[in-house]
Amino acid sequence: MNLIEFLKRQNIIPEKKSEKFIKILEQYSENDVLYPDVIKELDLTVTEHERLFNELGKRDYISAIYIIQCPYCNELGNTYVDEDDIPFIDHCRFCEAEFNHQENHMQAYRLYFNYDEEVDVIEELNDKIAANQDRIMEITDEIRSLENARKTLQLENINFITTKNELIKNKNESKAYSKMVARGSNVKFLGKYLDNKKLNLKCFRCGDDMEFFDVNGKIMGACPGCDNEVEMEFH
Repeated sequence: MNLIEFLKRQNIIPEKKSEKFIKILEQYSENDVLYPDVIKELDLTVTEHERLFNELGKRDYISAIYIIQCPYCNELGNTYVDEDDIPFIDHCRFCEAEFNHQENHMQAYRLYFNYDEEVDVIEELNDKIAANQDRIMEITDEIRSLENARKTLQLENINFITTKNELIKNKNESKAYSKMVARGSNVKFLGKYLDNKKLNLKCFRCGDDMEFFDVNGKIMGACPGCDNEVEMEFH
């Protein structure tokens, strides 16, 4: 006896509701999913719903499945055959929002009409394998994207640390550095000598040793003892 024959003979729900159910099932095929919104159209009482679907389950006309539904974009996500397998917190694979999957899923039913014709189990399994493979590729792409983002942030941190160390060194070794940082956005302390310590310059005002800086690509000399500054040109 198939599902339609059972609904015609059953005495669990009124005949009118049974006929309406059969009419709805005319649009379905083997292994299709019956969603809660469609079941509501039958206008079953709580008792009728519980008794009917328990009996359909016992006779293998249906099997319960649990489908994740994102509360943000309303898209349907992964499907589970066991409610205990639903993760607590996970991301939507469409809008990537994180939410509680255990509190945001619907119970639906996969239909088995049990007609005389055989179901192509191999084809069904191939479809499931292909769907799982597609999801594996999606996850692989997501992991690759996250790894690239991690490398970018790591390189940025290295650059930040290098710059910080240079600034600390400049501040510690130079007496005129605080004056020169106002001259440009990119200031680097070069020391008191240029060209491998062959060039040294005395301040013509106070006689102190000038300090050399690279200021936005220009070589500047600054006296740590007074406000005297000179721009160096090399030909």
